[in-house]
Amino acid sequence: MADSCRDVEPLQSSWVDGELRAGERARVAAHLQHCARCRKDIHALRVTRSMLASLPARVAPSGVAVPPIGVPARIPPGGRALRRAAVRALAGAAAVVVAVGVTAFAVGGDPTPGARTVTVPVDVYVAEHLVRAVGGPVSTPVLPKARR
Repeated sequence: MADSCRDVEPLQSSWVDGELRAGERARVAAHLQHCARCRKDIHALRVTRSMLASLPARVAPSGVAVPPIGVPARIPPGGRALRRAAVRALAGAAAVVVAVGVTAFAVGGDPTPGARTVTVPVDVYVAEHLVRAVGGPVSTPVLPKARR
């Protein structure tokens, strides 16, 4: 049974790099014989690989210490304490902002105790917006009545 493009796509980069086992290599080769799209993808990967290989090697300036690939950068002892202090300060500031917001919401309530609730005629605002947006007269839309 021939593999679908979905099965072969994850193997394409390894195919270009020559890192596939014999069975996988045979599966990909059989698929590439009849799939022009995957052949095009393989070609694009090869072009990208050759372009990356042709880039000049860059050397870090002498004052910059670059750890080897795969080795995590070492944080100086004072750096950890500074980072911890910064995280704690940000967490404290966030807690204060949340506390103020919750308190304002809880205390807030109605600004004028004797005020009455007014129903806003949304259809008037919609029609006014349409007139301004279109730049000319527009018929007032008929909105369905809200169920109560």
